[in-house]
Amino acid sequence: MTAAAPAALTTEQIGFLARAVSRAPSVHNSQPWQLRVRGTEVDLLMRHGVELRRQDPFGRDRLLSCGAALTDLELAVRTLGRDCHVEYRDDEDVVATVTIGRPHPASARDFALYHAIARRRSHRRAFFHSRVPEGVRTAVAAAGETTGVHVVEPGRLDKLAELLGFATRVLRDDRGYQRELELWTAHTHGWNAIGDGVPEDALSPEALPVAGLVRTATPVPDDVVLAGRLAAENLLVVCTDTDTRADHLAAGVTLQRVWLTATAKALVGSVITQPLHLTGFRARLASELALPGVPQAIFRYGYPAVPAAPSPRLALDEMFPEGPTGGLR
Repeated sequence: MTAAAPAALTTEQIGFLARAVSRAPSVHNSQPWQLRVRGTEVDLLMRHGVELRRQDPFGRDRLLSCGAALTDLELAVRTLGRDCHVEYRDDEDVVATVTIGRPHPASARDFALYHAIARRRSHRRAFFHSRVPEGVRTAVAAAGETTGVHVVEPGRLDKLAELLGFATRVLRDDRGYQRELELWTAHTHGWNAIGDGVPEDALSPEALPVAGLVRTATPVPDDVVLAGRLAAENLLVVCTDTDTRADHLAAGVTLQRVWLTATAKALVGSVITQPLHLTGFRARLASELALPGVPQAIFRYGYPAVPAAPSPRLALDEMFPEGPTGGLR
């Protein structure tokens, strides 16, 4: 007897997947993704018209963001009790395709990471003054390690402070960057907010200079003070063996698995990528810190000193370029 073909997704299941994807982190909360459902195949598409030419001139951050969304999509499929296969696509519009298979129970790990999606926050403020235990830090770093992608705790914090301090001063004086950041700084937040952009009250001068996004009034401590502040944080650098489109996507997939693992352990975090777009910065960072590859993002995490509200999100219907799917909300 021939086995039945995998069942197509129902409208309710499509909504389940879309809600998970919508909660992924993205550069400036731009949410640069859409979904296209074709029976048992789901395409993750690049949503055009949201390019950030000063923050992300080469589109790396958009691919990192789509990689994070791809992690959420895969976890949601597995939580539905379905097997799936993920294929990266070398296409201008299609980032990846997830082919949904037959029923298969989700692992306890995938189930736990899926339930962390709704609790994950971008915490751009200072952390509670308590170092994360070594065993927890090891587990968080190991969560994303995969072929071609490496997650490492940076050494030589004096050199990192020197580089980040320089980058902060450059970005603070970059008028084009500042104009673009102003456009993407939203003025609303909360559980029911609709839209994109970074909530104004999510930013704070108390955090690391680059953690809260660099503005014209962002203070820049000297290198010694900044190195001390870095030492009080928990930092990870996500590196890839090479620097292709697939590497950028894989780095985003890894970053989200690391972040969700941290979330499941009652931690919060935020991502630093702005300095990595400055000419020569990544090469200097890799050299000075003896990194095992090309740095794609810096992840800072810890225990929250104050709660972080969720960022606004676009309406789910906007995630489907071919029109609303069942009136999703």
